[in-house]
Amino acid sequence: MLWYKGWLETRFRLLFVFSFYVVSLLAMSLVKPPQSSPFARLNPQEQLKAFLGFGFAIYPVAMASLMLAAAGITTQSSFQQTKGLAGSTLFTLSLPVSRLRLLAIRALLGWLQTAAFIGASCLLMWLALPQVRSAVKPEEMAVYAFTLVFCSSGIYAIPMLLATFLDDLGRMLGSVPVFAALWWILRHTPLPASMDLFRAMGESSPLVARAMPWMAMAFSISLAAVLFFLALKIVQRREY
Repeated sequence: MLWYKGWLETRFRLLFVFSFYVVSLLAMSLVKPPQSSPFARLNPQEQLKAFLGFGFAIYPVAMASLMLAAAGITTQSSFQQTKGLAGSTLFTLSLPVSRLRLLAIRALLGWLQTAAFIGASCLLMWLALPQVRSAVKPEEMAVYAFTLVFCSSGIYAIPMLLATFLDDLGRMLGSVPVFAALWWILRHTPLPASMDLFRAMGESSPLVARAMPWMAMAFSISLAAVLFFLALKIVQRREY
């Protein structure tokens, strides 16, 4: 029942994110840069590096995380981003299950939906963009999708945590500066560059560096675990 309830509350959000990505991808595939532009003179591998360097993969992942992550308690129907407690919160709290189970199921459902979106977006990117198709083999794109799923887990956990003490609108608005702060910390502090999960999804991804960013993936999973633990403590102690 919890899985089905969560699916009903997020299915249209998943459809919206996927539709927005498809429209953006179609626009990129149909609009060709002028032959005189510097971008058109790049070879396919350099064009791919430019795509990823400008965050072509990071922005959809962040958007999916914003739309699909939630705490499993203060949830509401799709696109009803109002202030205060959602109408379904009291019903959810009345269910004979622990708050740990509520949090874990909704967080896992949103993560699986984000992972499915990433897999589908990578497939569509390979099919729709000739620059990508000529520079990347199908198995390499699959490895990249695997990398995106795990590097995005830390990003996904941020709105998941914020949803435990903010309403849905506050979660959407509050996650963006936290994303930016995480990016700044990873880029402008003495932390090793190998831990930068944003770089691992872009210019240092397996498609460009030809190596798996294991350190960044491990950091992202560790960050997600810490944020999930904090979210659990909040939902267990909070009086709704």
